[in-house]
Amino acid sequence: MSYRKLARALLLSSTLLAGCLVEPSPNAPPDGANASGVAGRAEPKTSPTPESLPSPEGSPSPEGSPSPDASAATGGKLEAYVRAAAARLAPEQREALWRVEGEGRRLLALRGYLRAGVEAGSRWAWSRERIQSYEKSTEHAAALAEVERVRREFEALNPGHTLRVNMQVRSLDEQLSKWNETESVGRAGEELLAGTRAELASPSYGEAAGASEVGRFEGFLRGFRTRATPTLAVPGLSAHGQGRAFDFQVMRGSQMVAGPSSASAWDKAGWTEKLQEAVRRASTKFAGPLASPHEPWHYDYRP
Repeated sequence: MSYRKLARALLLSSTLLAGCLVEPSPNAPPDGANASGVAGRAEPKTSPTPESLPSPEGSPSPEGSPSPDASAATGGKLEAYVRAAAARLAPEQREALWRVEGEGRRLLALRGYLRAGVEAGSRWAWSRERIQSYEKSTEHAAALAEVERVRREFEALNPGHTLRVNMQVRSLDEQLSKWNETESVGRAGEELLAGTRAELASPSYGEAAGASEVGRFEGFLRGFRTRATPTLAVPGLSAHGQGRAFDFQVMRGSQMVAGPSSASAWDKAGWTEKLQEAVRRASTKFAGPLASPHEPWHYDYRP
């Protein structure tokens, strides 16, 4: 090959390569950096930190909310107020909050942490080490025995049917995963997001998020009620996270007759009353079923 042909080939090759460069993802951490700030710990795929908390995405404005232009204008303000309110939370709550996906779901979680107040610490989900220790304890064995009493009583009252119960403690990771995926949480979060945008559109909220304004913002979140009801406890605050709640499922052989999905189906088929009767007869350690939201299968365990 001549020198001139070789030069032309090299020029063409470099041009083609330049057109194939892949732009790095904006969410990717810098090379060699651990964005979570914890050594040896992989960063969750969607776990923004306070410094990288995204602004709310634009969406059509429902009746009574500000126009799209006004919503866009409150984007930076919303971020500032969420950060300021989150700064007052305990470290474990802040960490969980940044792992919530989507502005609506995050606001809903923030509302839950604000409502829980100082009680959040005593209700917080156990660590994996604590869960493993509990599962080997006499306390866990006692819980298993109480559930077994309920199961035997239910079988006696309802021949041909039995109960299945998941006795595993629900970790914070599992609670976060369910929160980020559950449809009812998404619907309630969108309502809260629209209401919060309308609230912050008021000129009485400054861009700087002063202390008194943040206090008013927190009061608004605590008092805001959504039409849609989340069917999950806020991540970290579920009684399942400390082995203090169990969900019962009605089985006929290997077939699930009633599971933790439709309260109306439980009520209509009479399983709500039948499980209540079995629990009442068999044990004094359970309280329920859960009233709000209505979950006939959910009972709190009180050792």
